[in-house]
This record gives sequence, structure tokens and C-alpha cells, in this order.
Amino acid sequence: MHFCYSKAIQEISKLSKVSIFLLALTGSACQSLDPNSFDEHPGYVGDLEVVPDEIDEVLTSQALNPKPNMIPPIGAEEDEINKVIKEGIPVEVNEEVEKWIHFFTVKRPDLMQRYLERGERYKPMIVSLLRDHGVPTELYYLALIESGFTKTARSHAGAVGIWQFIRGTGRRYGLRIDHYVDERIDLHRSTIAATIYLNDLHNIFDSWYLAMAAYNAGEMRIMRAIMNGKTRDFWELARQRKLPRETMNYIPKFLAAVIIGSQPEKYGFRLNPQPAMQSIAPINVAAPVKLSDIANASGVSYGTLRELNPHLLKKMTPPGMKQYQIWVPEDEKHAVTAISNDLSKYLVNVRSTPEYRGTRRYHRVRRGETLSSISRKYGMTIRELKKLNRLRSNRIYAGTRIRIAGSSQAQATKYRVRRGDNLYAIAKRFGMTVRELKRLNRLSRNTIYAGQVLRVASRG
Repeated sequence: MHFCYSKAIQEISKLSKVSIFLLALTGSACQSLDPNSFDEHPGYVGDLEVVPDEIDEVLTSQALNPKPNMIPPIGAEEDEINKVIKEGIPVEVNEEVEKWIHFFTVKRPDLMQRYLERGERYKPMIVSLLRDHGVPTELYYLALIESGFTKTARSHAGAVGIWQFIRGTGRRYGLRIDHYVDERIDLHRSTIAATIYLNDLHNIFDSWYLAMAAYNAGEMRIMRAIMNGKTRDFWELARQRKLPRETMNYIPKFLAAVIIGSQPEKYGFRLNPQPAMQSIAPINVAAPVKLSDIANASGVSYGTLRELNPHLLKKMTPPGMKQYQIWVPEDEKHAVTAISNDLSKYLVNVRSTPEYRGTRRYHRVRRGETLSSISRKYGMTIRELKKLNRLRSNRIYAGTRIRIAGSSQAQATKYRVRRGDNLYAIAKRFGMTVRELKRLNRLSRNTIYAGQVLRVASRG
């Protein structure tokens, strides 16, 4: 393993040490849908695992009113369009790109028409967040080829939302995904996560083409392709067939979408006006509380709260934390703020709900299983599992029923590594052993870096 990474550093001399660590610790990237498979899909409910939101601080500091579109509007002069494109991601037109232009304009213009129109409502918000986080605004079209801007789109690989995050990558970039919440469906939170992820990938590969390829295929797969092909040129890697077939088509497909989307009328598309996405604000409310109770107490329409918070899968703020940020209309935020301190009287007894009764609370030990393997399966530490079952030793027997619900799993939290931290200090701070901390985060080594997010046991 050490030889592999030292060789990688030689092959990709521009990578920073932080980027190498990031590359070593990140897994597969997001998965895109096949062009013919885009449509409305049911939302995805993940396994029961509470992961507190890592993006609320960013959301609170953001100006959430949709800002003017940074992508040139229909009718813009061609030199203005070219200027915007050249300042961001370079647009190359070759045989592969023309093939996808032909696909979107001749073979399936209905797809492109639907994607462009659906995205119009979200474009100001997405472009604004892309710009504010310092990434090219053309990456707006990455969401188009990933999901066709279907908020609840789900791929065969379990990737969800307009940015098609798989569960592991979504959680790594601060999205909460569990039985109660799937923030991959939250347009704002998922867009922020996508911008941070894409920026990290660009820092690693120093190429937007390779960054997007890694977004599709995974960082390690692109790293191996670069090492085997001895080049950082995407087109050369594709020519050598060092990349998966889907990834070889991914960049040409994206470039085709940028070219068509920047000048839709030139390619025969007329976009019907779409209702503007209303300005919204994040408000901290008690948890767990039903959206219907928040609506009744504040006077804000329940339908509006549901529309703005589709990621709240059970129509309530999630258990396991005292507060959770929901989205409310900007012009009605004062109504919700005014009653936020009184919402504690509406707290839901989660144990009495059908959702709680329907979750798995026990695990039947199978032959060959250990406390270590069971704790990993349910995102717990051995200490938590033993405490929950009042076990004095690590010995368990096949057929025994082990309790897994009601643990600190429902109070799991995250910790962002600071300069000077080490695993021993972090483990001690949260009452864990280094072994438990490494197991919970699936770390094979003791190396951590500033800015890395680790799962830790709750102190509360």
C-alpha cells in the first residue's frame, strides 16, 4: 500500500500532501444515471443511522435568496457566451462531443427539453452556490447529466438526488442520511456538498475533466488510470481505454450539455417560463417535532413546509438531536422564529411511532460473528454494544439476541479534526479507545489531517 501511494505521488507531482491523504481516505464517487433512465423516482430511505448535519453552519452564513444567473441567458451574444465558458471549464469540441450533441438534439431532444426546463427553476440557486464556493458555474450542467434535475432521482447503485450522491460520499461531505432524513434530496445542502467535493477533486487532479471523471468513477479508479496510462490528459486516457466506458462518455456528455444549455435556441430548444424558486431561510426548530405542528403553531402552510423540506422522510424533524434546521419561506421566517421556543411541547415520543416500532432493534448472532463485526455492521463501538447489553466480556454465542436499538447510535456525532490533533487525543476526549475510533471510521492507519471529519461517540 505504501509503495502504491509513493508511486502515485511520483506520477502526479502536483498533488499536495493533504490531497494525497484525501485521496487515500475517500472511496468511490457518485454514480450517474443512464441518459435513457431519467424520470421521476421515489425517494430513497437509508438504514437507521443518525448523522448530525455538518452543513448547517455554512447554510446559515449563506445568502439564500436566488441570485442573478451567472450562465448567459437565452439570446446572449456568442462572444459573451464563449467568454464565460473559457473563464471556467475549457470546452473542447471533438467527435465524441458532437456524438452527444447529436444524441441530445436529434435522437432524444425530448430528454434535453425536459432537463433544461426542469433545471430553470433551480438554476439561480445552484449557480449562486457554485460561484460562492469558487467552482466554475458550468458545473450546473453536471447535475443535468447526473439526474436531469429530478430531486428524488435514484440510480441502480443507490445514488440519490440531483447530484447523485451515494450514501458513503454523501455522509463524508456532511449530508445526514438515515431512517428519518436524506439530505441528498435537499437541493441546498446537497449542492453545497457537491461544490466542496468537486473542489477537493480538482485540488487532487488539477484538472476539471479528471475531477468530473473522479466524481463519476471514484478517485482511486482515476488515480490507477493515470498511473497505468502515464498521462493526466483525459482524452488520452480515454483513447488508451484506461477509463470505464461510462466515464469515457461522461465528459463528452457534460460538454455537450454545456454547449446546448448555453445556446438552447441555436439547437432548436425553446424553454417555457418556469415558476421561480422562492427565497428561503434556515430556521432552527426543536426535534423531533412534526412539520404539521410547526405549521399549525406558526401559520405557515403545511404544504409549503413539505415542499421545502422533502428530505424529512417522516415529515418531522429527526430524533437524536435537540434542534434541526428546516427551510421556511424568507418572508415567513419571523413567524416560525417567534414560536420556535414553544415547539418543545410538541416533541414526538419516537418510541411510540410506527416508524420506530418498525425499525430493527435486535440482532440474532450467527455462527462466526463477533462483537467487533456486529458493532461495525450497525455503526456502533464495542463499548456501546456491551453497555447496551450489559455484557462483561466479549464472548457471545450463536443464537443469542443482541440489542442494537436505543444505543448512542441515535446520538452519534461528528468531529472535524483540528491542527495538532491525533487519534489518541480525540479518542480520549470522547471517551473512546483509539481502536474504537479507528473501527468506527474504518481507518487502517493512524494518519489523520486537519479538516477531516471523524465519527465519534456522543458525550451526551
